[in-house]
Amino acid sequence: MAYDKILKVAGLKTHLLRQGKGEPVILLHGLGASSYSWRFALPALSDRYEVFAPDLPGFGRSEKPRDFDYSLHGLHTWILKFMDHFGLKSARFVGNSMGGVLALWTAMEAPQRVERMALLGTPAYVENRPRVLWPLSWPVIGRLYEWALGETVVRFISKSTFVDQSKVNDELVTEYGLALRTAAGRRAMAQFVRCAIPSDHRERIKRYRDVRHPVLVLVGDHDHMVGRMGGERLVKDLPNARFCFLDRCGHAPQEDAPERVNAELLLFLAA
Repeated sequence: MAYDKILKVAGLKTHLLRQGKGEPVILLHGLGASSYSWRFALPALSDRYEVFAPDLPGFGRSEKPRDFDYSLHGLHTWILKFMDHFGLKSARFVGNSMGGVLALWTAMEAPQRVERMALLGTPAYVENRPRVLWPLSWPVIGRLYEWALGETVVRFISKSTFVDQSKVNDELVTEYGLALRTAAGRRAMAQFVRCAIPSDHRERIKRYRDVRHPVLVLVGDHDHMVGRMGGERLVKDLPNARFCFLDRCGHAPQEDAPERVNAELLLFLAA
């Protein structure tokens, strides 16, 4: 059974699911999601590993401070502090969407902390970022859009994310709508989107070729954000990457096709 607690990490109240024994694996969720997105992966991976699935600052049940740095740099820095809190010198990473970008960022900035990483539906290039949320970065209109965020938006985005529409149930919408029920949660998501593309993003893309870690790039055939071309481009840019393209699968493959994705993850993490 998963350890399900809220604890202080780097001064922030952090919701964490933790399960299993063995080498550490850190699961990083996507934008607007939470540790709930790993509900199928956690029990499968914890048979072999000690698995950590936090709600990142600003998301899920974790704290959403106004003055936190919600940029990729700020979240990556928090991830390193999270690892320090649990005495993890290094770990295997699995990231979905924004979580994959954070894993990749960590591999570039602190390569010694990452052993290998699986990037699921990861928008590693600016043109792959979710356009439905771009208005959040606009003055005035962004404030109105931020105010309008809610469970209706969650349901709409989820329906476009999943091939298996039965997964888009009331439980999922409630879980992913948690953060958006509060002004602090809506503000945190808006702050992330406003600074999601760093000013040096073109230089960072050039640095992908320096990432020597083993990488699994997994993309679903119905992932309209990343797509096959986005996945293949990333595999070309990363010198030690393998591509896995899954049919009947959307942008959150660990939820849409959990059995197939878990099998791929177990093979990759053990290699």
